[in-house]
Amino acid sequence: MILNIKSTFLNAQTLPSKFDSVRVSTKNSFIIAPLITTGKETSLAFGLASAYIFRTDKKDSTLRASTIPMGILYTLNNQIIAGLGANIFLPKEKYIIRFESSFSKFPDKFWGLGNNTDSREKDYEQYTFTQIFLNPQFYKRIKKNMFIGIGYNFQGVFSIDTNLVRKSLDPPSKRANSYFGQDDVIGIDNNPDSKYHVSGIDLVYNFDSRNNAYQPSKGELIRVRVSQFYKFTGSNYNFQFLEIDLRKYYKIGVKSTFAMNTFMLFNFGDVPFRNLASLGGRNNMRGYFDGRFRDKKYITFQGEYRFPIWWRFGGAAFLGFGQVAGNFQDFSLQGFKISFGGGLRISILPKEKLNLRIDYGFGNVGNGALSIVLAEAF
Repeated sequence: MILNIKSTFLNAQTLPSKFDSVRVSTKNSFIIAPLITTGKETSLAFGLASAYIFRTDKKDSTLRASTIPMGILYTLNNQIIAGLGANIFLPKEKYIIRFESSFSKFPDKFWGLGNNTDSREKDYEQYTFTQIFLNPQFYKRIKKNMFIGIGYNFQGVFSIDTNLVRKSLDPPSKRANSYFGQDDVIGIDNNPDSKYHVSGIDLVYNFDSRNNAYQPSKGELIRVRVSQFYKFTGSNYNFQFLEIDLRKYYKIGVKSTFAMNTFMLFNFGDVPFRNLASLGGRNNMRGYFDGRFRDKKYITFQGEYRFPIWWRFGGAAFLGFGQVAGNFQDFSLQGFKISFGGGLRISILPKEKLNLRIDYGFGNVGNGALSIVLAEAF
């Protein structure tokens, strides 16, 4: 089984629609499977994933199955990612309990802040971070397809080791000349092993009329999340963010689909390094290293045409535009980066419409990127 543990197990951001019940009997079940995935940030990664599947009311056949997923990944870049989650539907689905958590030890790259670091493609700084993330959430249904929720958001960064600065520095330990020092990045102290934590409250609005969460062909998703981090809530830094995720799906012909996604993340206040908006990755602006461009604010628009080929095989072509900015006035039409490419889809679980996604994306900088992930990008 091939899976992107970061996006599927740890950072699932939407509640599945009523049609997305895991098709299991009333008996509880436990599954375990090997993981293999790849991406520009991780190289080849492998590990184990498991899930406990159950129903809180076995007499209600319309109640969606609850899941408790777990997983661990090790990559050839010496990265470790482990996660534990939960998605529990209480009787009659009036309430939903969700939980996300992860531990990461991750060698990474930094090209500096802003949308105009294209010329630094081969002049990045290496660093390693170690962190944990905890996000319990509680949702209440207020009407059909509509939920409101509240959550607690904690991220503890135990270390950001910036000893591995740019090789071009002379001497290499002269941090004032590093991109971290030049951009006065919050959360990076004047020592090679910075650490901090943030603690705050999430408020979430979620409307989901999709006919399937894994491979929708019609419907829409509107998700708005506001997070507040203050020192009186236990955070080292005072800041807020607004996250907006809009998705729309159109059925074309019998089996083809055109999908559209607008994603926006706006940070305000003293935003520490690991909470900055990040352009790139497996789901947004494919073809860019995740974090190739970083700043307080981020906007991306993408569209994807999905079509059948033969038997369990399908294809997709995608196009996206995105940019980061420090302030709203810094956004411009000329500043948008482009992402484009295509890929193959292999149906792994036809009844659940769950695909293995193999994409290759290109962008303005870099040599493109291959990603192998379970489930669609959006």
